[in-house]
Amino acid sequence: MLSKVKREAKELLLKALGDVEAEVTLEEPRQGYGDLASPVCFTLARQLKKPPAKIAEELASRIDVAGARFIKEVKALNGFINFYFNYEALAEALVEEILEKGEDYGKGEAKGEKIILEHTSANPDGPLHIGHGRNAILGDALARILRFAGYEVTTQYYLNDMGKQLAVVVLGLRTLELDRAKKPDHAIAEVYVKANKMVEEREELQQELSSLMRAYEAGDERVVEEFKSAAEYCLQGITATLERLGISHDMITWESEFVRRGDVDEVVERLRSTKYAREDDVLYLDLEEFGIEKELVLRRSDGTYLYATRDIAHHLWKAKLGKLINVWGADHKLLAAQLSAALRILGEEEPEFIIYEFISLPSGRMSTRKGVFISLDELITEAVFRAYEEVAKRRGDASEEFKRSVAEKVGIAAVRFNIVKVSPEKAMVFRWEEALDFERQGGPFLQYAYARATRILEKESPPASFEVHELTDNERALVKLLAAFPEVVESSAKQRKPSMLASYLLELATAFHRFYMFDPVLKSEFKDFRLNLVNATRTVLGNAMKLLGMPVLERM
Repeated sequence: MLSKVKREAKELLLKALGDVEAEVTLEEPRQGYGDLASPVCFTLARQLKKPPAKIAEELASRIDVAGARFIKEVKALNGFINFYFNYEALAEALVEEILEKGEDYGKGEAKGEKIILEHTSANPDGPLHIGHGRNAILGDALARILRFAGYEVTTQYYLNDMGKQLAVVVLGLRTLELDRAKKPDHAIAEVYVKANKMVEEREELQQELSSLMRAYEAGDERVVEEFKSAAEYCLQGITATLERLGISHDMITWESEFVRRGDVDEVVERLRSTKYAREDDVLYLDLEEFGIEKELVLRRSDGTYLYATRDIAHHLWKAKLGKLINVWGADHKLLAAQLSAALRILGEEEPEFIIYEFISLPSGRMSTRKGVFISLDELITEAVFRAYEEVAKRRGDASEEFKRSVAEKVGIAAVRFNIVKVSPEKAMVFRWEEALDFERQGGPFLQYAYARATRILEKESPPASFEVHELTDNERALVKLLAAFPEVVESSAKQRKPSMLASYLLELATAFHRFYMFDPVLKSEFKDFRLNLVNATRTVLGNAMKLLGMPVLERM
């Protein structure tokens, strides 16, 4: 809807410009300076040899809003052309559109572009840690937003089954007992830790490990089955964790596929014939021309390939399926640059990378158990436990089933929102007081806004027709935000930033809570309109939360 208002403002301004050619842009003005502003007068100053303020006064005097639907007034202020909305007309059209489209409000038209979005892709040697959690939550939210914006998205989990880590697990499983009473990924991690220690202490096991990796790469049937069984067992646990967060992948691609099919041999030969290839004990690429000091080793002296080599073949394969977007951690920045350079050498399109920085807890660790990382399972369990304490405090009279059900959804929303609201390029500390904030900025605050709107509508249904009165400031703020939702979705998709949608959602929930506090609904003479406004707000809150993968709650 905001796009319609902007189009009307732009048309009014272009008409006033007449034969004067200029690129007309609109932006959000400072508070108190209207609802939209155009800086066009500043670009025209040199051309017309007049001060921007003078041009603005002349243009504003020529703009006739008599026939406009959504623009009520135009003023010249400090060289800007400022537009003021007809909020009553906008509110009527907007509420009707939102209620008509429902879950489709804000949805973009089909773009006709296929995207292969890789995220999570953790090694199958143990449970996901909180860094993987940031990867998965960012990737899943972005996939949801891109789909809603009109892109055809396929999400991919790239399974590293040829790395040393899984080989250590396989070696360990030959002598160590797997504790099947534990969650599969945690049981595999226990084997990995013990086996890794054994390998470090015994030189003959290091040789056996190298032999095991070569056998797997060569396709030894017994070894292949061992690797496959271990990876799939670990993946069961990883998948269960992701499912609890509402995350799934459209396809899981095994790294070994590209060795078995000969894709890696082919890409190595192509790279070997380029001017960047160097060979002594190992085969590598000299990437100094691309500003990368560290060479990219393609093949070891024993003839085995490295992860990066196989990943080049992997990217060549998936590039045939669509545009590539990878969600990778900051520790993969060098690999991302090397991979991009290798693809450039081959004349292939480079992937788009979303690099996220590290995430930690204030105390470093959340539990006292021995371990070298904080598992995502621990984070979720702790979030749900803390949410339960809060729900029990607020709703002590509710049934145990209700409290546990709400606590699960509040905990999941708290984890997802607290992670997604921070831009990927910023390092973040996961703070419980922010994540589980019911009053100001956490996921529960957003869920509470949705539940509050639901409770109002349960008391009285909005009528099919309504009249719009002169809006209050709180109603205007709400209407403007609701109108902006489609543009926020589009911008979030184009800029690959779910954090933009998260910021918007927080602003919308805050505006709704303020409206609720100061503008009565059920006891108002404007009840019919306000009930419909609440219904429209509830719809947009729900749409936005679902795009961020947050469970909505009818009651809290």
